[in-house]
Amino acid sequence: MIYVLLTYLLAPWWWLTKRLQRRGKIERILLVQTAKIGDMLCATPVILALRQHYPDAQLSVLHAPVTGKIIAGLSEVDHCIAIRSDSWRGWAGKWRLARLIAGGRYDLAVNLSPSLPILCGLIWAGVPRTLSIMPTRVGRTLAALRRCIDLTEQHRPGELVLATKQRLLQQQGIAMGLHKKMAIAASGETACDRLGVTPDHSAIGLAISSANKLKELGEDLLSALVARLLQDYPGQVVLIGGPEDGPCAAAVVARVPGGERVINAAGAFQLDELPALMQRLQLFIGVDSGLTYLADTFDVPMVVIVGPVDFREQRPLGAHVRFVSKQPPCYPCAFVFNAPYTCKTGDRACIRTVAVGDILAAAKEALND
Repeated sequence: MIYVLLTYLLAPWWWLTKRLQRRGKIERILLVQTAKIGDMLCATPVILALRQHYPDAQLSVLHAPVTGKIIAGLSEVDHCIAIRSDSWRGWAGKWRLARLIAGGRYDLAVNLSPSLPILCGLIWAGVPRTLSIMPTRVGRTLAALRRCIDLTEQHRPGELVLATKQRLLQQQGIAMGLHKKMAIAASGETACDRLGVTPDHSAIGLAISSANKLKELGEDLLSALVARLLQDYPGQVVLIGGPEDGPCAAAVVARVPGGERVINAAGAFQLDELPALMQRLQLFIGVDSGLTYLADTFDVPMVVIVGPVDFREQRPLGAHVRFVSKQPPCYPCAFVFNAPYTCKTGDRACIRTVAVGDILAAAKEALND
């Protein structure tokens, strides 16, 4: 509670700062989204709504370094401010964050990352008007800080988080749609050609990992799935992931007969090059991860293996999406503001009980829509 006490002690200072900086017109806006790829993609509807409502304002986005390529090329964004989460540790780190925010002289801040450091930074910076989502469960510390935020909207259990964002913006009179958008690098087509991914929409993309390892399929299921895809479909299978997924992808290729139709694309694309690959696919298969939301941004038919995630809260919204969900008694255990990284039962039954046949049946439905 030390940061709450400090916030209340500083109240006269940040209240005066808010009063002095308040202008009648919104000229500078800060959007805060410091989570990972999928969360940033699901923040782009907020970016589009802010730009439409305030067409002449400067819009800056405070974000994690990994998500920069999603928004750096968007015409709706004027400034990108990358910040590492370890930079705001301790009192000094939070004060530096507050000074960074104060230096932008923003008229409006919209916060989609309701953590203690971010809330402290926004309050201490004295932003004249701050809107913030609040997590599903608000503890004593965040509840005390919430009193210092102008407008808040608490996420409801089982609710689509985009609906929470809509309600938050509505408090400011801003209408928000559900369309996502990201920057597209022209070099993506060259990367596809270099790997030999054909442009005839016959390839199937398979995400081989997730930032949260609790959700990943594992080498055995991936290998069995690739073997069946090669048997049932005439096109290529593209294994998609980051450089760290290279060993897993190589092991899958080595285990699968007919591997000449399997393309190991792990680490082969920059984030903003992946749209070119997605738009060459006839189908994408993945778990709840950033790659899945990227494919959904471009309305690729897809199969999503739900795993431990409560997919009522955050999920792809495309017209050709099918979900594969095995729900043991412990399901769900991963939520939009509370995602564990280890399995409490130790057996990952929500992933382990998924069969290749379940995925193929869902794939057939997605392709036949």
